[in-house]
Amino acid sequence: MASIRDIARQAKVSPGTVSRVLNNDPTLSVADDTRQRIHHIAGELKYQKTTRKNKSIQIITYASRAKEMSDPYYREIRLAIEAEVKRLNLSLKRTIRIDGQQDDIVDAKKVEKAGAIIVIGNFSIKALKHLKSHNANMVVINNPQAPKSIDAVYSDLSYAMTHLLDLIKEQGLTDIAYVGGNHTIRELDGTTTSQATDVRYQAYKDWCATHDIQPITLLNGWKKEHGEVALNHFFAEFDSLPQVFIAGNDMIAIGILQQLQDKKIDVPNDVKLISFNDSEVIQYVVPSMSSVHIPVDEFGRTAVRMAEERINNTRQNAIHVVVEAQLKMRNTFKF
Repeated sequence: MASIRDIARQAKVSPGTVSRVLNNDPTLSVADDTRQRIHHIAGELKYQKTTRKNKSIQIITYASRAKEMSDPYYREIRLAIEAEVKRLNLSLKRTIRIDGQQDDIVDAKKVEKAGAIIVIGNFSIKALKHLKSHNANMVVINNPQAPKSIDAVYSDLSYAMTHLLDLIKEQGLTDIAYVGGNHTIRELDGTTTSQATDVRYQAYKDWCATHDIQPITLLNGWKKEHGEVALNHFFAEFDSLPQVFIAGNDMIAIGILQQLQDKKIDVPNDVKLISFNDSEVIQYVVPSMSSVHIPVDEFGRTAVRMAEERINNTRQNAIHVVVEAQLKMRNTFKF
């Protein structure tokens, strides 16, 4: 490929003059024949101007600052994104938060100016399509409902739950309770338009129906206190506790575990407990927590790599990457 220096050498002018002519610098004073000669030589040499790639990434997230700090799920995704951005010599723009706690307005110009955008959270299909209309270089994290025309990375939690229940049943245990919550679907103005049934809960219900097992569920939220409330509910409403509790996330599981310990109920000998997520927070609980590891760190790393492919124009077709969710067996339930 011809360079500016190649053109300058043949035109017998400086590289700076060539650059300014080819970039139509209005402040440059140069003879018309020189200008024409430079353009003619550039055409003969098939010179192509190189454009500087926009290597900036814009995060658009469902989580407020407070939620991101308190919820290990969102925190670990952010840390993984930041580390991969640094490794690939990209840059991060200031995060846009659509958390429903303020008058959220997405600045379309900010979205358009980014090299790529990474979207975290349960946004509506309408919202995702709107974002894509402003920046086609887009990756969605942990939303399997993302249109197939938009890059996405997530785990198949329906399969993970079904596989977990099959393993539990193989141990001769069928009295299994699920404690979790629902998900809100958010628009770009921060409003909540609907509630989405969590895929883990739906898979649990379907599995119980398939095996003619009575489901035992409580869906009241995703925080530690929701796990505590769930245990109090079970104590009040049932004569005995189930053999196994499955918690929709680690925070719920910690709340359940603490209540069981307060009631002097032995885990895992009296009641077994398994969580979802396997975040860093459960490293500090005793006994150690069995958990289905949702690889949020891999979500972050993969999303950044997918964004870089779009920035470099090395891939034109959208892809959905499904990352395996693995069961980590520890002391609250060993198979």
